[in-house]
Amino acid sequence: MTKLRLLALLAVVALVLFPAIAFAAGPAWPCAFHGTVQANGQTVPDDTVITVTVGTDTYTTNPTTVAGVSSYYISITPVEGASYGNTTPVTFKIADAIVGQSTWTDGVNKEVNLSSGTPITPGGCACITIARLGNTTTISNGVLTIDQNQIKGAAGAAGAPGTAGVAGAAGKDANNVLGIIGIALGAIAIIAVVVLMMRKPQAAPPKT
Repeated sequence: MTKLRLLALLAVVALVLFPAIAFAAGPAWPCAFHGTVQANGQTVPDDTVITVTVGTDTYTTNPTTVAGVSSYYISITPVEGASYGNTTPVTFKIADAIVGQSTWTDGVNKEVNLSSGTPITPGGCACITIARLGNTTTISNGVLTIDQNQIKGAAGAAGAPGTAGVAGAAGKDANNVLGIIGIALGAIAIIAVVVLMMRKPQAAPPKT
């Protein structure tokens, strides 16, 4: 009889403890987020990728546009083996831009409106409307500034030698030039002799 009572007592204890153990080991509570999605105050394409980071885990979703308003909804259940405590940071991104922030709360549906200052193209990429040179590389409001110091390429190889130029006219024969110089010098010498003879004083007539 004592054994039967012991078995009955163990059965009662098991019935009391097993539900509590099952509840403690049950799935984690999800947390949901919803809100509008805008870029420069405008709607965004429906295939824009919204990345939600909870702790170190990431989840993705896409917006839908109804009556000219883009909105999203995502319900996140922690991945297997993960457990998020309340107030765990939650970050929302489109491309590499942070568009919203919140915190995790078990079993709650939170409203978080997302807004980007850069126009969004399909796929969640930033749309570049103007490109210009500057001292740093940045993108803001659709304007891409490229660091001009980073776009200088390495010096190119030396070019091939150019073709030979047209030959110049033949020079005058050196013998002809020397002959002309000799004639000129002879003429100058003759003129000098004539001038000297004209200047030579004449002898005075003899006295009588």
